[in-house]
Amino acid sequence: MRLKNNKFLLFGALLSLALLLLFFTSLFLQKPVSEEPKSVFILVLDGVGASYLENLSEHQIMLDGVFLKKARLKSIERFYSKSAVLEQPFTKTTAAHSLYYIAGDCGRQWDSIKECVDDFGIASVCDFYRSKGYLCIMVSEAGDFKEARNEFDVVLYDNDLFDFRVQLNSSSEEAKEVASFLRGQAKNAANYKLQERDVNFFVLYSAFIIDTDYKLIKFLQGRFPEKKFFLFSNAKGTDKCAHNLSASEYINCIEGLDSYLKPLVKKLADSNVLFFITADHGMAFDCLQCNGHHASKPYSETVFAKQIPFIFVSDENIFLIDGTAYDLMPSVFELSGFSNACTEMRYCKGNSLIMHYS
Repeated sequence: MRLKNNKFLLFGALLSLALLLLFFTSLFLQKPVSEEPKSVFILVLDGVGASYLENLSEHQIMLDGVFLKKARLKSIERFYSKSAVLEQPFTKTTAAHSLYYIAGDCGRQWDSIKECVDDFGIASVCDFYRSKGYLCIMVSEAGDFKEARNEFDVVLYDNDLFDFRVQLNSSSEEAKEVASFLRGQAKNAANYKLQERDVNFFVLYSAFIIDTDYKLIKFLQGRFPEKKFFLFSNAKGTDKCAHNLSASEYINCIEGLDSYLKPLVKKLADSNVLFFITADHGMAFDCLQCNGHHASKPYSETVFAKQIPFIFVSDENIFLIDGTAYDLMPSVFELSGFSNACTEMRYCKGNSLIMHYS
């Protein structure tokens, strides 16, 4: 009887082990991501550190003896569980540091950044996507770097706060029509400008960019439904808010973007446009009423300045693991259908962070 019981127990244990192996294999087996090319939209919320987003980062920020309330972005927080926190080693303020991602991981040699976007070979992200037939567009409040602007087919950038201009670098009909559309949007910028430079001023500074992104994508999908595009956008209001106001107002500024992000999320979460939200760097504060910093020591060495979000706004069953800023573009390339893109680029040494669950 004891022998039969032992055999039964052994069989039960083996069966349980087999079922567990089957479960974990099906859960964690990394399946290849679809190689079908997709349009890409990267929205950089300038200066928004991952540590300041509630439910994304575990880090707590204590200032003046109390924990700082974190910002809630209700429109995107349902995607946090499958998003990543990246370490950005480059937090300095130099020409076009907010456009870091267009040069892959060339930030490793940032003292010679102009070499990252030269005319020789596949140096930048735009070089790669354009070689695949994509239209490359920038909508940015950090477009003061001529060499970076020259990488895109069409650029909407600001010469000063709310003073937007359009730069056309392509003779294609699509680019010309996009440029015309963006010139019309630039005229609307004054409607977002407030007189007093408080939290709402900086919220609306970013809101103009986010609203323009929404309208532009809608225009592209209606006018050129078959044309793939790479849209890079930088909304700088949160960064300027942190530098000019306080830690608590910085949180309010981040939360103020929520209602403007909601239409984008509703439109793109279940679409053929890959939508990513990230930041160029985070922010560090000495006190609740102090201005924020990220470029100089000791601020640049803090986790609050270095950690940035990498949020994939999608209903697809795809998860991201934590990594570094160098891993962002390899991940975007793979999801957009080009898993081997980095082999064609001069600066792309990172790794894809994708876990594709079955």
